[in-house]
Amino acid sequence: MGTAEAPKPPFPGPPGEGVPPWLPPLLACPFCRGPLLEEGCPGCGRAFPWKGGFLDLRAFRERPLLALVNRFPPVALGYDLWRTRSTGLLSGGRLDLAGELALLREWLLPTGGPFLDVGTGTGVYREALGEGMVGVDPSPAFLRVARKRRPGAYLLAHGERLPFREGAFGGVAIGPTWNEFFDPMAAAREARRVLRPGGRLFGLLLLGPGASLGLFRPSPEALLRLLEGAGFQAEVRRLGLIGLVLAEVG
Repeated sequence: MGTAEAPKPPFPGPPGEGVPPWLPPLLACPFCRGPLLEEGCPGCGRAFPWKGGFLDLRAFRERPLLALVNRFPPVALGYDLWRTRSTGLLSGGRLDLAGELALLREWLLPTGGPFLDVGTGTGVYREALGEGMVGVDPSPAFLRVARKRRPGAYLLAHGERLPFREGAFGGVAIGPTWNEFFDPMAAAREARRVLRPGGRLFGLLLLGPGASLGLFRPSPEALLRLLEGAGFQAEVRRLGLIGLVLAEVG
C-alpha cells in the first residue's frame, strides 16, 4: 500500500510569513464568494498569487493618483509621523490618536471578534485590537511597513470587494481610507456583509465641506444616509473636520 500524501496547510505562504490558522476559514473569493483553496478559487477558477509575502486578493479599482502615491515607498515610511498627529490637528484638539484608539477598542472589543481593519495602512488599528485582527490594504508598500513595525495578519485586498465570507467578523474598522474609496457605498455594503448579526463598525474620516482634491468628503448627514442605506444603525459625530462613525448591525 502506498503512503497517503499529507495534506498541504492552507495558504502557507513564504516561510515565516504565512496566514495564521484562524484566518483561512474566513476567506472567500472576492469575485464569486466561493471558498478558497491553496491553489485559488475552484468556483470561478481564479488564482491568487503571493506578492511580496502577501496573499494578493485585490479585485476592485482604485483612484489612479492615490494608487500611485500609496505605492511609493517613502509615503508609507513616513505615514506614521502624520498619523500620530493628524487626528489632533483635524479634530481641532478634540481627539488625539490615543483617544481614537481607546474609542476603537471600546466600541469593537465587546463583540468578541474576530476583527477586520479595512485600509490598514501601516497597521495602527490592527495592532490596537491584537492578534485576532486581520488588516487588508491594496498597497504592497504600506503592508511591508506594517509587517515590519506591527507584525500580524495582512492581506492585499480592496474594501469595495472584501475576500471574506458573509458574517465572518464581529467588528470592522475603517479609518481614513474612507476618503480614498473609489465606491464608498460598495465599501459600506461590504463591511455590512462580512459582519455577523450584532457586529459593529468603527470609522474615522475627513468630512466636508472643503476642497476634496479628488477624495470622498461627505457631510455628516450624507454619510449617515450612506451607512443606513448599507444596512447599519449608525451615529456620526463631527469633531472639527473629522467624522467619527459608530455603527451596528441590527
